[in-house]
Amino acid sequence: MLSLLSSAQANTENPTPVSAVSATSAWDAFLPTPKPVGEGQFRRWGFLIYDATLWSSNGQYKANEPFALRLSYARNVSRDQIVDASIDQMRELGVDVAQHPDWPDKLRRVFADVNKGDSLTGIYMPGNGAVFFYNNQLTGQVDEALAQAFFSIWLDPQTTEPDLRLSLLGLAQ
Repeated sequence: MLSLLSSAQANTENPTPVSAVSATSAWDAFLPTPKPVGEGQFRRWGFLIYDATLWSSNGQYKANEPFALRLSYARNVSRDQIVDASIDQMRELGVDVAQHPDWPDKLRRVFADVNKGDSLTGIYMPGNGAVFFYNNQLTGQVDEALAQAFFSIWLDPQTTEPDLRLSLLGLAQ
């Protein structure tokens, strides 16, 4: 995995178009044969911000097994807005982000400004943190503690978006 990460070149200036790569082929080294677990939408003040899809190797979510979360954006959102919102959501969940002053910079390195139609995907690998993709192009990796805090935004039972969580887990009524 590390050789794959070190040889990957993050290029958010001229990203590969989403249509040029299948949704999952870029992830194969990290999550072979992904199957969707569930999907939902995140809206703010009635406006669609992104569609979210949770993937796993068997179509079922288990916190201790690899999974991918793909956010497909319906609007333009800056990298800084994504990072700030992520840190705020972690804080809302009780994560002591003050103990990790490097987290915003780590997130800035793996995220990019997104435009309508772009996607950001994080693949969690228990014990190894997470790798991130911008439009199916590998952008980098974060450590285990940051990965757990980041994915808790959507998957923790105390999330600020419980309906989206249930949809992602395939449990929505």
